[in-house]
Amino acid sequence: MNLISIIIPIYNRLEITKKGLISIDNSLSYYKANGNNKYQFKIIIVDDGSTDGTSEWINVHYPDIIILHGDGNLWWTGAMNRGAKFSVEKLNCDYVLLWNDDTICNENYFFELVKILISNLYENSILVSKTFWLNEDNILFNFGCVFNKFTGSKKGIGYNEKDSDKYNAVMKVDWAGGMGTLIPVSILTKLNFFDAKKFPQYFGDFDFFLRAKENGYNSYAIPTLKIYNDRATTGIHKVTNFKDFKNLLRSNRSMYNLKQNVEFTRRHSNTVISWLRLLLIYCYHTVMLITNILSIRKEK
Repeated sequence: MNLISIIIPIYNRLEITKKGLISIDNSLSYYKANGNNKYQFKIIIVDDGSTDGTSEWINVHYPDIIILHGDGNLWWTGAMNRGAKFSVEKLNCDYVLLWNDDTICNENYFFELVKILISNLYENSILVSKTFWLNEDNILFNFGCVFNKFTGSKKGIGYNEKDSDKYNAVMKVDWAGGMGTLIPVSILTKLNFFDAKKFPQYFGDFDFFLRAKENGYNSYAIPTLKIYNDRATTGIHKVTNFKDFKNLLRSNRSMYNLKQNVEFTRRHSNTVISWLRLLLIYCYHTVMLITNILSIRKEK
């Protein structure tokens, strides 16, 4: 019997977490009723110091879920490492499935996942889900992503496009976000899991994918593995004052965290073009800050 561990980091989002767990439970029930049961699933929640009663609610309503606790400093990458290492060392699982608490999946998601695994077409590879925007009429968030090592540019395949036939075939990709990503344990241990020290929040998944590719492992986006992501649950992007600008540069919640962007560029690109591109990104946000401040003063 093969075991897949579903790892979900949470922090003070009880109502969101409820919806996500209900979605997973419905899909697992469908698999148990219609699948061949050659694979078993175990949900691992990593609660990084929630104070809103999330863990208590899960214990009451889903007692079979394993809950691991953090002190509020794990962030995404540390939480995934905590869950992944527990899954490998204590459960002896074969795969880990990265998930988010706000991820919603199709009812047949796990049925389709097992069907892909049984086919052995993508053995010893990372599998990526087809991600849509939640409640947005088949608009894609991405069908995996591509990375240009020379320029350092990152692009979601199909980003904000209407789903179409060109996204209905399995596609080899460079990377994808953490949600709905299935990783064989052999790859996790070979790469020594995720780099939580350098990339505590953003880039942890991206860095892992690129290191996997450098070590000869492939990643494939699978069209039948459909999940949904809520636009509302995003990081820090807007810059309207100096405090926003400071958070944009320094907060782990910001995808523009300067230290992490510099480390990522140094590790995975490190060309003149990629450094210039990074500089232009920060110049753009500086211009936006100045423009917003001048606009506010003019209104006064």
